[in-house]
Amino acid sequence: MKTVNNQIRKIDFLKVFFRSFFLQSVWNYRSLISVGFDICLIPIVKRLYPTLDSRKEFLRRHLKFFNSHPYLASYALGISIKLEEDIALGNADASIDLDRIKDLLISTLGAKGDRLFWLTIKPFTLIIGVLGIILAESTSMKVIILVMTFLLYNIPHFYFRYVGLVEGYRFGLQIYKCLPKQRFETLRKAYLYVGLLAFGLLSIYFLIKYYSTGSGQFLIFLSSLVYTGVVYRLSRSFYYTTFLTFFFFLIIGLIFF
Repeated sequence: MKTVNNQIRKIDFLKVFFRSFFLQSVWNYRSLISVGFDICLIPIVKRLYPTLDSRKEFLRRHLKFFNSHPYLASYALGISIKLEEDIALGNADASIDLDRIKDLLISTLGAKGDRLFWLTIKPFTLIIGVLGIILAESTSMKVIILVMTFLLYNIPHFYFRYVGLVEGYRFGLQIYKCLPKQRFETLRKAYLYVGLLAFGLLSIYFLIKYYSTGSGQFLIFLSSLVYTGVVYRLSRSFYYTTFLTFFFFLIIGLIFF
């Protein structure tokens, strides 16, 4: 059995972590994020494989079709590092395990990441930030709110990018142990409830504001809330609802005002 002269170091994980921010920079229709995935792992190939041929074989293994949520793809990166280490040590079965586990993770990481970030954290962080900007009276307070909004979104983002990398490497093929539904659901509900509270306060603020300025604007805003609720109920898409609401009432405003 071969031995790997230079085992994976912490600096290698940091290099992969920073490269993971560019995971989608070479996105393509043939293999989606596989090229970016390969680029993230270049520090690992340099550490594990000394010859040009072995490095080429490494890169070919990860150019196969792969897709995932860009933040939770770190789990797949961590597992790949672990199994590549096993391959370098002479475990022939690790190559088969690598293909199988990456295929299984496509739907799992994609579904969990989309539900947590795209459907919950991103839109509700935006709503919380808008409420803070509206209520802030001074420019300095508005800047502080912007910084806090940035942190509110990116703390879980950065956390999963790095922790996923470490846990994927640590658990390897037993990755299911660190991907329980409740782990993501608790965080999702926290953002959901705070975001709904912010949305309610934002709606009350505008209702009071438009009621005091005249019945016409008040009725338009009230109808926009009803319209938004109906569209979201039908589409289940925050972004689709936002676009249609903005577009529809922009036309109304141009016609009547």
